[in-house]
Amino acid sequence: MVALMIFIFVAETDPLPPTFLFPEDIEDGEGVRIEAQGPESFHDLIPKDETRPNLRYAPVATEGTKQGVRIWYLRVDPDERNYADQRALCLGILKYGAWTLPSLAPDAPAWGGPNNVVMRRSPHKSTWAGFNVFQIVRRRGPYRMLYWDQPKEGDAGAMLASSVDGVAWTKDPRGTVFTEPNDAFTLLLKGTSYLLYQTALEPWPDKPYPGNLRDKQRVQSIRTSRDLVEWSPQRIFLRPDESDEPHTEFYLMKPFSYARGYAGLLTKYCADPTRSNRQSATCRTELIVSRDARDWARPYRETDLGFWTYADPFLADGKLQFAYFDDRAGAMKLAQYAPGALTAVVAGQQEGGFVTKPFTVPPADLAIHADARNGWIDVEILDSQKAALAGFGPCRVANAKGTELILEWEGFYSSQLPLTQCRLRFRMQNAKLYAVTTLGT
Repeated sequence: MVALMIFIFVAETDPLPPTFLFPEDIEDGEGVRIEAQGPESFHDLIPKDETRPNLRYAPVATEGTKQGVRIWYLRVDPDERNYADQRALCLGILKYGAWTLPSLAPDAPAWGGPNNVVMRRSPHKSTWAGFNVFQIVRRRGPYRMLYWDQPKEGDAGAMLASSVDGVAWTKDPRGTVFTEPNDAFTLLLKGTSYLLYQTALEPWPDKPYPGNLRDKQRVQSIRTSRDLVEWSPQRIFLRPDESDEPHTEFYLMKPFSYARGYAGLLTKYCADPTRSNRQSATCRTELIVSRDARDWARPYRETDLGFWTYADPFLADGKLQFAYFDDRAGAMKLAQYAPGALTAVVAGQQEGGFVTKPFTVPPADLAIHADARNGWIDVEILDSQKAALAGFGPCRVANAKGTELILEWEGFYSSQLPLTQCRLRFRMQNAKLYAVTTLGT
């Protein structure tokens, strides 16, 4: 932080320049709105195998290492002859845009190529669902995994495994730690607690289209644990409401830390009236947001992101990336964003503007991450009480796009101005503002 200076106004401020994730992140908004953004680009990791029409890949966990980004994924091929080969947890490495499969064992897998399998399913036929999910967390010590499988006795459910290196896994002999006839869940480590977001089924006697669940509605529940073994009961926290289409269900949810808060990918599922008693292929992904990972808001429900994944996003090659499976393409892909670009303040043909929350002026010079290729953005620097600095007119950014468009006021940069706390007033037209940044971030 910069050294304190004598300053007339002192207000509660954020320690860093602001991002725009929540609607309340902007003040005095007029003619602008925060909108969720779709990916900027896509990249194939594993292309479709034309010789295996039923082959699927499901990324489930990621980790950045010095050797590259490790991506654990489930390989699913019901056409494999042996039961144990039909579902296998595998590991791939992404480094500088190149995708490789490490050889983790000398014997080749049934499908050929390097043996990158890290875990195989139970040999017992599942009572419901199957070998999947694989949420991997690490707080201190070994990696821990919560996954769905079939114990030797009893119903299929969530089971535990641990690993020193993330490659060789030891299954916990205690069997399931919880079970319901629904294996859809994701996991978030928050402090010393594990938060589990699980799809639950509620009665829906007058369901308009039955799909593959005639009288049930999928909603989202949360349960917590300190040790991954003892879990609180499910608490329903998210249901479709009157603003959703009348046949909407919430199929899956993936939370992750983002911009001093939390974001989530919510899959909205709609039964297909032409496919009675069968699962629909109609799904959309909504960006949802939370301050505490427990209470979630839906300010961006009109935008479909177009992808969903069990795996956490990661930063690589200067991009925020999500590994996911594209059903239509039959390939495992990356959905790529510029860092901080999941949302943006957007102005159209009509000029609009807003004021940021107050924040502490960082030692590095302020810049903006924005797209004003066909428009402009004016930025005025204010004190924490929204008073403009005398003698400093707005800085204009026009016909430009970038992640570090530097802000300069009358020949001065933010680090040269007599402020410790400030706000920014934006006026903009035909432009998107993703975040306030600093040079070198």
